This record gives sequence, structure tokens and C-alpha cells, in this order.
Amino acid sequence: MNHAPFTLRPHAAARTLVWLLVTFLVLFPKGGLKLGGAPITWGYLLLAAGALPLLFYRLFALPLRAPWTALAALASLLPFQIILVYSYLANGFASLEYLLSLVTNFFALPLLFLFVFPAFFPWINRRHFVRHLCNCIFWAAAYGIFLFFWRPITGHLIEVPFLTVNIADYGKIELTKHIARGSFLKLISTYNNGNVYGVATLILLPLYTLLEPSKARRYTVRFALLLTLSRTVWAGLVVEQLLGFLRPLFANLFTFPRLHLRGAAKPLLLLGATAVSILAALFASSYSLSFLFDPTLGGRIGEISGLSSSTVLPSIPVTGFAEVLFAAALINYGYVGMIAVILIFTLPILLLLARPSLIRTPAQKAAFKGLVLYVIVSASDGATNLIPVLAFYWFVYSVMLYDLPGRPAAVPVPVPELPSAALWHGSRTPAPARVVP
Repeated sequence: MNHAPFTLRPHAAARTLVWLLVTFLVLFPKGGLKLGGAPITWGYLLLAAGALPLLFYRLFALPLRAPWTALAALASLLPFQIILVYSYLANGFASLEYLLSLVTNFFALPLLFLFVFPAFFPWINRRHFVRHLCNCIFWAAAYGIFLFFWRPITGHLIEVPFLTVNIADYGKIELTKHIARGSFLKLISTYNNGNVYGVATLILLPLYTLLEPSKARRYTVRFALLLTLSRTVWAGLVVEQLLGFLRPLFANLFTFPRLHLRGAAKPLLLLGATAVSILAALFASSYSLSFLFDPTLGGRIGEISGLSSSTVLPSIPVTGFAEVLFAAALINYGYVGMIAVILIFTLPILLLLARPSLIRTPAQKAAFKGLVLYVIVSASDGATNLIPVLAFYWFVYSVMLYDLPGRPAAVPVPVPELPSAALWHGSRTPAPARVVP
């Protein structure tokens, strides 16, 4: 990979900006206000504030080189961007809120995370970044668990306007966010929505599992995901464990009939524990097994039934994606638009197939797993329009292509490579410093 040269040193201003971005994107993603129905959050305002000066510095003071993989990722967006512009000119738009969301998610954020920000990764202290990221993921989970049990005990939620909730949503979370589940509410943390919290955290989960040294904290985050009481999130947890189980199992194809299941034992046990935990959460919330096999797909069957009226090119005003991402792409933007969206979200897999050596570090492998998880859960509920899901997606994409922000110490210590099966299912070596030198 041809990275921009590491000529920049860790910088105090960069540390402050990164600390604020991680805090207000991961821990307090909904804090802010609304203008004309469009949410203006502190995290996205910080992204915008840092974007222009960094973009100009990137264009005029640094070499314009970038890895071919990053250029391919940006190029994969062009078909959908063209479709979006065509639809806007031909059909107008249904909502300014959704139009701004689409422009942010498919124009601004990928440009920032795949081209602008990586040039400044050397300005970041990697240890500080990883520690703060892990802390924010953990405290979001811990607060969500606290709130999950606080609500049925006291009868009300704790809402801090401008911080844990958008001021426009203050006092309305239970009425507008569809978070009721029997006698409980879904775990919503500071994300105000169980599915948004779950899907966004699933994208980061493989990285968090790799980077967080505390087993108790890692299980706390998984417990929080379980308490979202979301079938989509539960499916994501199962798939995350299945990926760890299938990789060593696939290796047996080359040794059959001799089977080596040593690498599959731990992910198989974790898969079983996840399944039992989901069943326990299901019955504790007074639901039966039929909840898992709802023929209406949680009310989403209407989205799929609309596929029969789809057109080749978009024929309706520009609007956001419904829960089922690829079905919504077909309905809203036609067959051409659906193909364009599929290209965007499957390109990481295509890149890896084209160049297996692309992914070299444990963090890159964990990031790839997070991207694959999102593609899978988006078939049920991608929460694609909603803050901060695609901000997390494009950040993890940048980790897959560039590795973690920051750079190793001036005198790096040789680090033995983790076994590939262990990397895939998130197993760790005892020393976290091996991952973040």
C-alpha cells in the first residue's frame, strides 16, 4: 500500500480533535438539535469543522498519493452518486432531512474517512486513540444497561438534552422511537434507538473485541447488545460467532478426511453461549419462539412486497433507505440503483478476493469482519440513514485499508502474528500491546 509518507508527528491539536470526535460520535452520538427536521449533532458538526481545513492541507501541502484500494472504494461510490443526482434532477426530493443524510453518508463521509483523514493518521497517538475508543464503547454499553433496568424500576428514562438526546426529541423517546418490548424497553443507551445502537456497535464489535484488554468489559458490551431485544442485533451476534466457527472449519476442506477442530472449539462454545443467552433474553421479556420467526419480518414484509413495482431507473423523489437496505435501494432507485448500492457494500469482499495480501494486521482483519457483519445485518435493518451508523462504517473501512490511526513507536518491537483463526473470531493474545505497539 502506498500510504502518504509518515512525515507528521503526533500533535496536541489532533489529539484534542480526535478525543472530541470519538466522544461525540461513539458515546454521545445524538447530542445536538434539529434544524428543519434535520438532526445537527455535535459529532457531525465536529466532522464538518475539521473537514475543510484538513481537506485544504491534504490537497495543497501533502502528496496526493493514495492506495489503489482507497481509490477503488471511492470509485465504487460513483455509480450511486450519479443515480442520486439523476433522481434529484428528474424527480426532486421527498424530504430535505433524507437528502442531507444521503449526501453526508455517500459523498462527504467516505471522502473524509478514505482520503482526507488517513493522511493525518500519523498525527494521532495510537495508544491514546485506542484507549479512548474502547472506553467510549464500554461506557455507552454500561450506561445502556443501567438505563435498561432503571426504566422499569422508576417508570421513566433519564434524558439529558443536548447530550444524551437531541433537544427536539427530549421527552419523546418512548413515543417516537418504537423501543417498547413487552414490559421492557429496548436497550437504547445514548443512541435513543435499540436497533441503531445495536447495528452501529456491531460494526465496531470485532475491533473492540481485539483491542479491549478486559474480558469483563468485552462481555459487558455483548450483554448490552443482547439487551437491545432486537432480532436484527441478535442475528448479528450469532453471525459474528458463526464467522469465527466457519473459518477453521473451512480449513478442514484441505485436510479431509483428517479433521482438525481445535481452532473451532472456542467459537463453537461462544456460539452456543450466545444462542442460550438470546433464548434467555427472549423468555425473560415474555416473548415466545414465534417472535424469532415472525412471518411479517417485524413489519418489514411490506418493503419486500414493493419490489414488484420497481423500475430500471429511479422514478420517485429522492428519499432515505427503509430498514431492508437492498430492497429499499431497488424500490427507491430502481434496478440500476440497487446494483450500485450492492457494489458499494460488497467491495471490501471483492478487494480481498482480488488481493488477499491487502489485509495484514489483526486490526485490519477485525475491521473487515465488521464490514461483513454490516452487510449481513443490513438485509434486515441497516439503519443506513441514521446517525452514527455510516460514520462508523466508513471509519472501519479506513481501518481495513490503512490500519489503525497513529503509527508504531519509533523503535518497534517485533510482534508475532496471531493465528488466522484466532484473529477471525476475535481471540486475543494476553498482551494488548501486541496489537497497538
